[in-house]
Amino acid sequence: MNLNTPFSNNRPGKKWFYSFLSRHKILSQKHSEYVNRARGSVTEIKIKNWFKEVHEILGENASILEDPSRVFNMDETCFNLAPKGELIIGERGRNVYDEHTNSNKENVTTLFGTNALGKWAPPLTIFKYERIPAALVKSAPSGWGIGKSETGWMTSETFFEYMANMFLPFLNEENIIRPVIVFLDGHKSHLSLHLSKFCRENGMILVALYPNSTHILQPLDVAVFGPLKSRWKKIVKQWRIEKEKEISKIDVPTALSQIIYDKEMTSNIKSGFRTTGIYPYNSDNVDYFKIILRAVSDHDTLIDLNNIKCHLSYVETKIKKIDINLLDEFKRTRRGQYEWDGNTNSTMLFTLWSEIMDDVNNPEIEITTDITTPSSNQNLNQEMWLNKPSCSHAEENLTGETETPIIPSEHTTPESTIVVPAKRSLNSIFNDIIKWPVQPISKTSRKKEYTPSVITSDKWVEFHETKLNEKQEKERKKEEKKLVAFEKKKELEKKKIEKAQIKASKNIKQKIVSDTESSESEKSWNSKMDVSFDEESLAQPLSSNQIIPISNEQPNLNTGDYILIEFESVGKRKLKYKYVATIVNVISQNEFEVQCFEANDEENTEFVPIENDVSIVDILYKLPSPDLRLQNRHLISVFPGVVDVFEKCKY
Repeated sequence: MNLNTPFSNNRPGKKWFYSFLSRHKILSQKHSEYVNRARGSVTEIKIKNWFKEVHEILGENASILEDPSRVFNMDETCFNLAPKGELIIGERGRNVYDEHTNSNKENVTTLFGTNALGKWAPPLTIFKYERIPAALVKSAPSGWGIGKSETGWMTSETFFEYMANMFLPFLNEENIIRPVIVFLDGHKSHLSLHLSKFCRENGMILVALYPNSTHILQPLDVAVFGPLKSRWKKIVKQWRIEKEKEISKIDVPTALSQIIYDKEMTSNIKSGFRTTGIYPYNSDNVDYFKIILRAVSDHDTLIDLNNIKCHLSYVETKIKKIDINLLDEFKRTRRGQYEWDGNTNSTMLFTLWSEIMDDVNNPEIEITTDITTPSSNQNLNQEMWLNKPSCSHAEENLTGETETPIIPSEHTTPESTIVVPAKRSLNSIFNDIIKWPVQPISKTSRKKEYTPSVITSDKWVEFHETKLNEKQEKERKKEEKKLVAFEKKKELEKKKIEKAQIKASKNIKQKIVSDTESSESEKSWNSKMDVSFDEESLAQPLSSNQIIPISNEQPNLNTGDYILIEFESVGKRKLKYKYVATIVNVISQNEFEVQCFEANDEENTEFVPIENDVSIVDILYKLPSPDLRLQNRHLISVFPGVVDVFEKCKY
């Protein structure tokens, strides 16, 4: 605008500005609130129609709206671990930095739920984990929900398990009469078919708020999350001072618990329900000043939705060609209602894509062409559903085309329960946990340990303690087994050493015996060679009266007679040996088969048979019959005197 003003450069100074504000008390400086085109299209008439339709759909259950303990609101929000700093005083011309070790893009999502009395349901903090670490669950307050998902955001699975394993037990513990009504936004993670069935069977009615109006109709958005995030910034700063370290994501539940249970929060909650018209249930209580009035011509509203979707598809195809992950980043930024903080080269592309998305989601758009393809029909149904209120198990469905259709296949009561699948993990820890009905199929043959997506911190602590105890017990048994094996090995080594010692002792003993016997044999040999007897020996040689010389002509010998025989050795050195023998068989008058004996003592009075020594030899004398004596299982022949024998040395 080219207006002539008395100001320098057509711009007023600070003094004029503050004087202007003082003259007009109704004006003040405010931060502009980001509202996309879809939110800007919400009108007062549409909101009032939504209030009316919800009341009609509830039918007999509409009386629940009069009981503040049975009217709930749920929504999740994210908390930045490095929030933007506050205004401080610093030197002109110099930047002031508030340095954080945490990434300014790291956020943690937490779901809050409360009724119109200000009673908090157990909050749920969701982490991007495959396995929840033990340090996290130990630091979380008792009863606080700990969840996990692949992205760290709310999913259909996590919300289902929250409602089944945390919200339903909360209603039972607080003795809150069912059915209850839960108002929440229409995000697909909040309204799934499995959740609709579960809520119908357990007396919980889910009502989706009017699309793109959560800044007007959501009590938590209107009166709670603003003060909560302001207090969060102070908590983060205070945490750095008191703990002397940055706040981490595992500290989020503890930090938030210091805020939400404050008395001021209870007052904010009641004010939020009243301002949004949820309780008391009255559309006239809604703050309609938040609605942006816009004059829209008929020409502007008659837009071909198909053409816009074709343009959107074309733009998204080009975006994927630039970077396959860029479109996902755009969607995350838009879903979180953040400003684009990625690559600056993609800022204009994000703005273009976001504006096309606003046109697609604009409820004012009218469909001017027929939809023929199945995929287009599905998208159309979803868009039409967003314009209508949705109750998870109402008796009627006004549109007939909702993302969470009414399931009239079975007649059930609020007291009925769904079937709990069999447990797959630690003993009895998750027996009472209701699992998401659609379990992923494992791509590997390895059996994966099951853990639910959402349970309370107490359950997680019990799980980790049980797991630790089982691990310690397994380690203890393993150590005991190793100790037994070590003792067994030690015993075997001991026996092996003892066996070696015994063997060595036997070898030494045998060597000593061998040396002794050799010495004795040598002495015996010498005594026999000398054919002399020790003077001290008591045994006397056989007298001539006791032995009878044998004549070759008339031997006069019979079987069993004892004789002294002689034979000559074979070899260069001819030796004649003398042995005691007994006649075994008379072959002829001059031939006899004899069994030879060997001396059993040094005095040559005791003789024992030589095994397998039967031969034909020359006979010298006939010996007197000896006395027979049994000694060590051997039959010994004892002569009355010394027999003059000359035997081979045994050693």
